[in-house]
Amino acid sequence: MTYKQIETKKIAEIVREQIEDMIKNGDLQPGDKLESVVTLSEQFQVSRSAVREALSALRAVGIVTIKQGEGTFVNQYDFSGVLDPMKPERIISNKEMLELFEVRKIMEVGAAELAAEKHSMEQLEQMKQALAEMDNASEENNVGEAADVAFHMAVAEASNNQLITDMMNQLSDTLRKTMFESRRIWLFSEKKSLRRLYEEHERILQAVEERDAAAARSAMLDHLTQVETALHLQQTRTQ
Repeated sequence: MTYKQIETKKIAEIVREQIEDMIKNGDLQPGDKLESVVTLSEQFQVSRSAVREALSALRAVGIVTIKQGEGTFVNQYDFSGVLDPMKPERIISNKEMLELFEVRKIMEVGAAELAAEKHSMEQLEQMKQALAEMDNASEENNVGEAADVAFHMAVAEASNNQLITDMMNQLSDTLRKTMFESRRIWLFSEKKSLRRLYEEHERILQAVEERDAAAARSAMLDHLTQVETALHLQQTRTQ
């Protein structure tokens, strides 16, 4: 058996990730000017060339703007980029993630209600399959975000409302990108478990299967609110 050599991260990549984390955590706000290359190199204790490379990478994906003779500035986050599947490199801050949950509550609570009323047996089976895959996730190495996204997409399709389905499809890449982080935060918030997260999805499925629109609406709202609360707690702790 041939093993691939493990590559260590370049210093510039580490610097870039740390600056991204500062933006995610709100330590750097849109419009803020970064320290000079000289100062950043001293603070990070790395070479100036590593800092310049990190800033160039951030500029390439639209996170910062480098103005000749003025400095480097954090860009205003364009939320429309959340809907652009061609921009997987976009980072999403805690604030944007919470805003995304607000949008999800508006769309998905109604979608669950409609799914209970209008689903087909084939659509119900898609929900069951996604839930089964979620049940196979392990807390050691797989938090099941792909199956989680598949479940929520299946609920949207079961609503048989094409606009809801289209909007969820637009959000699907962003959901995949954020689902891992939101589930990870959930697991470390008050020692919550994947089993509890699975059971919340199971309640949604049961309500849809029983064609209980009110229960489906309530179960979806409870689920999204629980995860949103965990995100709020995480944001408070990192401030």
